[in-house]
Amino acid sequence: MTGPSMRKTAPLTPAEFELMEVLWELGEGSVRHVWERVRNRRTLAYTTVMTVLDKMRRKQMLSQKRVGRAYFYRPLLGRKQALDLILRELAEDYFHGSRDEMRRFFDGRDAAVTPAPSESSAAHEPARRMDEFLL
Repeated sequence: MTGPSMRKTAPLTPAEFELMEVLWELGEGSVRHVWERVRNRRTLAYTTVMTVLDKMRRKQMLSQKRVGRAYFYRPLLGRKQALDLILRELAEDYFHGSRDEMRRFFDGRDAAVTPAPSESSAAHEPARRMDEFLL
């Protein structure tokens, strides 16, 4: 039975996860706080950060409060929960809903999946394969 309180939470997009990493570290932050941390890594407009944070608020991933003219955001989703949602969707979309099948694939133990010749070195590096797959 599903209802408003039982809705399925969508996993974070890579951009949302990047902003959430900042908020998990800060605990709470304004758009400016988040933007200043992110802009050191890559070029993002202040308004883009503001738009994504507001979208995440509407998706009930963040709480928002107004202090003066600034909005402050606080995560409503923990890092472990966010990663679990990402992995659950990955398993559902690509591994028939089986986390065991997904785990075997990343461990290189899935006989049904044979790496292409150019991927043979990656078959011996499960962590690298997962990073490349998720990027």
